[in-house]
Amino acid sequence: MAEILQGLTKGTAKIARYLSQWQMLEPSGFVTYRVAAALFRRARAKGFALTTIDALIATIALENSASVFTLDKDFSPIAMVKSLPLYFPRP
Repeated sequence: MAEILQGLTKGTAKIARYLSQWQMLEPSGFVTYRVAAALFRRARAKGFALTTIDALIATIALENSASVFTLDKDFSPIAMVKSLPLYFPRP
């Protein structure tokens, strides 16, 4: 949520209200961070640069069998390393 909200330049309150209606997926504990770090290292070994937050978002999605809705093409390499369902909405 922080990444989405920090990127907004207008309509912040309206979009925040809309997003607040969605179920929040949270890290399940230490294991989530350990798996995210392993995903980060695995991607780096294959030549893909990830951010820590993207690795964490991907791991939380995978733990919950959720798709990642994103405009951020940085998730594409993660999908090549791990079977992560991605949805890129049309602008």
